[in-house]
Amino acid sequence: MSLPEPLIPKSLGDALKAKAGKNVVAIAGGTDILVKLHDRFDDPQPKLLILDHLKAIHKIAITKKEVTIGPLVTFSEIEKSDILKAHASQLTEAASLAGSTQIRNRATIGGNLANGSPAGDLISPLYVLGASLELSSSKSKRIVPIEEFFIGPGKTVLKSNELITAIKIPKLNNHGFFLRLATRRALAISKVSVAASLIIENKKIESIKIALGAVAPTVIRATRTEELLLGKALSPQVIADAASIIKEEARPIDDIRSNALYRKEMVGVLLKRGLEGILNG
Repeated sequence: MSLPEPLIPKSLGDALKAKAGKNVVAIAGGTDILVKLHDRFDDPQPKLLILDHLKAIHKIAITKKEVTIGPLVTFSEIEKSDILKAHASQLTEAASLAGSTQIRNRATIGGNLANGSPAGDLISPLYVLGASLELSSSKSKRIVPIEEFFIGPGKTVLKSNELITAIKIPKLNNHGFFLRLATRRALAISKVSVAASLIIENKKIESIKIALGAVAPTVIRATRTEELLLGKALSPQVIADAASIIKEEARPIDDIRSNALYRKEMVGVLLKRGLEGILNG
């Protein structure tokens, strides 16, 4: 069964008009969506809306208050960005661990978000960085906090006539980390991941966000662990207490990649490893 002729818009405006049509699927890098389409047998096949040449949404910009990432920015570009290394190191670390060099050169941040997988490596860093997503149609534009974007495995609030047109991250002077476990270092989906962002003043944690990937239907915040750590100075005992609590916040399942008990234990291990890195750093 062959696909219809693809739609190749000349501008973002043209792309948004095209996305308002029926059975239109946006594609940039294609590392997720092409795999899904390969397994589809429904008729008619969707029209592919090719976006990868639209420069207006393929850039990283910075202002006094925030960093803006276009949805067509690739994992490789995130990994190498000096702006993101300075203001979103969790994101650059996550991008560096995903897939192979070839995949990182094609895969985009917008695609990783729109795919909606709780194991998406860029999602938990964006949670702790307080990101918001700009969702645009040909008639309107709205800003959605990232924690409100995902509603289930593979499900988001993105409407059929909308595209992600920007990812916005507030500029923060934060310490942080992204750690994950997979079957192997590269070319494997995460079994579990932990991202964190801490603002530390006078050795005490003034602000903290921790997000867990691949241990629930969507990425989740570890709010009980955050409450434990808030206002405290990092110490071996505090870190041990946090690692114990966070295991109970994970809600993993058994699946082909791992089992629930292992995932729970590894959430604690990864948090401990990350916080010790900050304590000793």
